[in-house]
Amino acid sequence: MKALVLSLASRLHSKEYYSQLYESFKRFFRSIEGTTIIEEPQYDVPEILRDDYDLVFMVILTGGTSRLAERVAKKLNIPVVLIAHNKHNSLASALSARERIRKLGIKVLLVLANDEYTLATKLTPIIKGIRTAIALSKLRVLEINREGVPSPRAKYFMDVTGTKVEAISYKEVLERAEKASEEELENLREAVGLNIDTSGVDPVYLDKTLRIYYALRSIVLEKGYNAVSIDCFPFIVEYGVTPCLAVALLNNDGIPTACEDDYYSLIMLFISLIFTGRPGWIANPSGATDEGYLRFAHCTIAPGLGKNCYLVLHFETGKPYAVTCRLRNKRYVFGRITTNYTGIVLYRGKKVRSGLLEPGYCRTQLIIDTGPLDVDKFIEGAVGNHHVFMEWTNDILDAFKALAWWLNWRLEIRN
Repeated sequence: MKALVLSLASRLHSKEYYSQLYESFKRFFRSIEGTTIIEEPQYDVPEILRDDYDLVFMVILTGGTSRLAERVAKKLNIPVVLIAHNKHNSLASALSARERIRKLGIKVLLVLANDEYTLATKLTPIIKGIRTAIALSKLRVLEINREGVPSPRAKYFMDVTGTKVEAISYKEVLERAEKASEEELENLREAVGLNIDTSGVDPVYLDKTLRIYYALRSIVLEKGYNAVSIDCFPFIVEYGVTPCLAVALLNNDGIPTACEDDYYSLIMLFISLIFTGRPGWIANPSGATDEGYLRFAHCTIAPGLGKNCYLVLHFETGKPYAVTCRLRNKRYVFGRITTNYTGIVLYRGKKVRSGLLEPGYCRTQLIIDTGPLDVDKFIEGAVGNHHVFMEWTNDILDAFKALAWWLNWRLEIRN
């Protein structure tokens, strides 16, 4: 994200009214990577030497500046975040400026902050959301499928998001997997054993699953991909083991990896990493409990999201190996991208219990309390199967609002 920071003031107001406030605001902006700050307040449209900014933070220091803000916005023609404060008719001018900028067809937000702390509290999730939206369009995704060419799902994903997807075949993955040396496999066994109990598993099959992880990780690092999507069920048929452990470990490494070639979930996994600093967890809605709670389940949880993790056979196929954990956090946000990539549907929930609770479901299971949202309402409004769970943070919803604003996506928070 490249951002310009400038302030606007009227000559009718003495600098002593606002100079100290702007100095404190600049301290915050100096901590934000990629920002260029115009140090002195502007009384007219400034000369801008660069034209590659993604957005401008425009601090409205005094009243009488709405027309100036409009002229600056028109010249830059990039999204605007207006920042107002309580004094010197700042908010009045900012409100007027927002309407003028909207009429220009330029994206604009307005934030009210009276001190550096409030500014940081309000702008941090906005910046997080904008950074994530910009980064999404620059993703380089590795798709793993039988043919080794981008699937129709990948092509649609590229068309609507501007990302780049390159594909390789199962055969190429398996060829790379066989190149893992005994020393490399031993290192992987030790590393995995730090987070996942592998006692009691067949060592031959464990090595086969670890070879998949070795292959995918080495290809990603070698080629500079930053996300992976794998069409996993045909892979299981061809290789005789599941890539579930590889998917779990890649997500744990900070490489968003979606199973079942699910690009909607891939976006949410990527968002989770930036918004929370933690991987997300893809899960299937799997019905309801007798108490009326929603049940979710899947076999690919990143071990860093859980505790008491161990390996078991994959649910649908009975092949080695799936990952089961008890989820460690209490509160979650979960949701899904709409099928035309124009919206996000979010829910909030509190963990009731989790782990390998019953045999008839995928291996990590979560029973979650969604408060006033009952099971039938969830099913009625769900926009697809997989939902991605993210650990709760106090600013995560504000970050989602900023991301949706930047992408012109609809955001629904349903409970």
